[in-house]
Amino acid sequence: MDVTKPLVNPLANIDSAAIDTPAGFPQDQHEAPQHQIRWGLPDVFIGIVLSWVAAVVVLLAVLVVLDIDTSGQIGTGSYLGRYGLSDAIDAERSDPAWPLWTLPVGQIGLWGGFAVTTWVAGRLRGGGVRRDFGLAMKASDVPLGLLVGVFSQVVVVWLLYAPFQIFFDFDVSEAAREITDKAATNSDIALLFMGVVLGAPIFEELFFRGLVLRVFERKWGTLMGVLASSLLFGAVHLQPLQFPALVVFGIIAAVLTKRFMRLGPAIWAHIGFNLVAVISLVWLA
Repeated sequence: MDVTKPLVNPLANIDSAAIDTPAGFPQDQHEAPQHQIRWGLPDVFIGIVLSWVAAVVVLLAVLVVLDIDTSGQIGTGSYLGRYGLSDAIDAERSDPAWPLWTLPVGQIGLWGGFAVTTWVAGRLRGGGVRRDFGLAMKASDVPLGLLVGVFSQVVVVWLLYAPFQIFFDFDVSEAAREITDKAATNSDIALLFMGVVLGAPIFEELFFRGLVLRVFERKWGTLMGVLASSLLFGAVHLQPLQFPALVVFGIIAAVLTKRFMRLGPAIWAHIGFNLVAVISLVWLA
C-alpha cells in the first residue's frame, strides 16, 4: 500500500547518512527502503536446487577425471544422489571405495551454489549482501559464538535426546562416526576440519541465516521466518535422527542473527557446534 507523502517533513534537514543502520537489517521495517528488493522465495528454491546439482556435478567430474573405483557397496548414481542432496555426513560415505577427501570436494559445488545464489540475490536483486543479509563480523563475535555453539552441542543437544534415549536405543552420532573413523592421518583430520568445521558454517550461515531467514521473515514475519528457515536447514541435511538437533541449532543461530543484526555470531556458533562434534568423534571416541 502506498503512503501519501506529508506536506511537511520534519526530518527533511537530517542527513540520512548520519543514521547508523546495522548491516543486513533496515532501521524501520515500515520505512521505504533506499533500494528496491527483488529477491524472494524463488531465490531460496533456486539456491537449494543449484547447490544440489552443483555438488553432484563437481563430485562426478572429479571421480571421472581421477578414475576412482566406484564398485563398492553402492553404485555411483546412488552415492552421488545421496551426496549431492545432503551436506551432512551419512553412513553411505563410509564405503571404502570412496576416499575421505571426497567429503570437502563434494561440498565445493554445494557451497558454491549457496554463495552464488546469495550473492546474486543481494548484489543484483537487492542492496548488497552486507546490507540485505548482514554479512558482517566483529571481534566480539568469536568468543560469543564459540561459547554458544559449544553449549548448544554439549548441553542443548544432550537435553534434547536424553529423554528419548531412556526408552529407545539409538546413536545420534552413528552416521558421523562412519566417516570420522576413517580419519587415520593428520591430513584426513585436516580435511574434516576444512569441510565440517570451516567451510560448512560459513556458507550454510550465509545462505540459511542470510538469504533464507530474510526471505521467510519478509514473507511471514520474524517468528515464522526463524522457525521456517530452521526447519528447512534441518531438512536439507537428510538426516532424520539428527533433524531435531539441527532444527534447534538453526533456531539458536537465527536468534543470534536477529539479536546482533549480523551473521558473525551465528557463523562462529556453527563453527563451535561442529568443532565439538569432530573433536569428540575423532579424538575422544
